[in-house]
Amino acid sequence: MRLSAPCQGINFRTKDVHGKPFQLSDYKGKRVMLSFFRDAGCPFCNLRVYELTHKYKHWQDQNLEVIAVFSDTSAQVRRYVAKHPRPFTMLADPKLQLYNRYGIEHSGSALLKALLFKFPRIVKGIFKGGRPSNNPHVKIVPADFLLTEDGRVAKVWYGRDTSDHIPLTEVQRFIDEGRLTPSVSRAS
Repeated sequence: MRLSAPCQGINFRTKDVHGKPFQLSDYKGKRVMLSFFRDAGCPFCNLRVYELTHKYKHWQDQNLEVIAVFSDTSAQVRRYVAKHPRPFTMLADPKLQLYNRYGIEHSGSALLKALLFKFPRIVKGIFKGGRPSNNPHVKIVPADFLLTEDGRVAKVWYGRDTSDHIPLTEVQRFIDEGRLTPSVSRAS
């Protein structure tokens, strides 16, 4: 079931793709972009990760953290995505436990729509290191969640096709809104 903003974010614990413990609530006091991707070999996903990598330092300086979730194993994420240094946290969820908790959808028509109408993005993604893989979750439709400093989901973006993520201008607007409101204390 899809989440609707505003709502409380769903806290979870896991390990990142390098085996380091991760807990979403550890990011209280920061704004967070939680992005769900299809699989680590996906050309669309690799292009988006490339875009996030280039925005990350600027966003981090403005108090935004990026967390990327993939439907692959940690080894697959390291093979395709993390082979190039990525400055943000990457999580693997091959059993789709987090995907299910956040209402991430599966759609064959969304996959077909992306393949037919977003072909240039596929080509760009291949040049950034993406290669179609044998991931069984090929119909996952990406989604993005923007969380406030106190862990509330302020904005949700469920993709319209398997290449669709929240526009980067929307992320910057969210960051700018956070700079205009007082920050939540880390002690809360």
